[in-house]
Amino acid sequence: MVCWFIAGLVAAGVSGFLLFDALVLEPNWITVDRVVIRDDGLSRALGDMTIAQISDLHLQEELGFKEKELIRRLNNLEPDIIVVTGDLVEDETAGSLVTEFFSQLKPKLWSYGILGNSDRKYLKGSEYKQIWRRSGLSLIGGSCRPMGGEGNGIFWLGGIDFPGYEFPGLDDEIDRILKSLPPGAPLIFLSYDPDLAPILIDKGADLVLSGDTHGGIIGIPGWGIIFHDFFGRSEFVRGLFRIGDGYLYVNRGIATKVLPIRFLCPPEITLFSFRPAG
Repeated sequence: MVCWFIAGLVAAGVSGFLLFDALVLEPNWITVDRVVIRDDGLSRALGDMTIAQISDLHLQEELGFKEKELIRRLNNLEPDIIVVTGDLVEDETAGSLVTEFFSQLKPKLWSYGILGNSDRKYLKGSEYKQIWRRSGLSLIGGSCRPMGGEGNGIFWLGGIDFPGYEFPGLDDEIDRILKSLPPGAPLIFLSYDPDLAPILIDKGADLVLSGDTHGGIIGIPGWGIIFHDFFGRSEFVRGLFRIGDGYLYVNRGIATKVLPIRFLCPPEITLFSFRPAG
């Protein structure tokens, strides 16, 4: 009888800790994942520059502990460029929070971003674009532009906002965005939807940065297949993928979505550096 009682206490304690981890600890425990991209073109152009990626902020109401900690950690990392791959807001009035957030960031060069499906839902008009630019964030969805790398190196940074579900003419839109890209030019592309990566890489992207999936929310091995098959989400759930001649990286995002939990899947800042292939 005593053994059963002790076993019950242990089970209750473990269950309580797991709930605390999933509901409180892990959703606020921001990790820094350092990723080395081995690509000759990007390495030549960027040299020792670093790029920090964040995604899926879903800002609303106020900048809380997690957002302030995110600002602190990003500034401590001192990246050359910060990119955000969609879903900045989760409220119609949260545009001012984006201004407040990015005005406190201090990348060596600048911050760039694209819009996700939540942004499309809540953002009205276009005046926020100029306001955000003055705070240090340029939206580049629908464009592709040359960027000065280290020394005289040049790489290109492109982006596509969330186009909508079953968007007609997607290939034509990507071709329009990449129209000015010189053949063989090093290209980093921001795409909220990771499923666009094979198309983008086939059209010349060396590295595609995406978000949207929140890393699948749960990090148990094998969960990604369930997340894809049962919930109908991208097969590219989180992390680095080699696709053809390029790479896709899917960031786990910062905020939670639908359910306020994370388990073995903490919020993520990804810090990219670039080295020659091989």
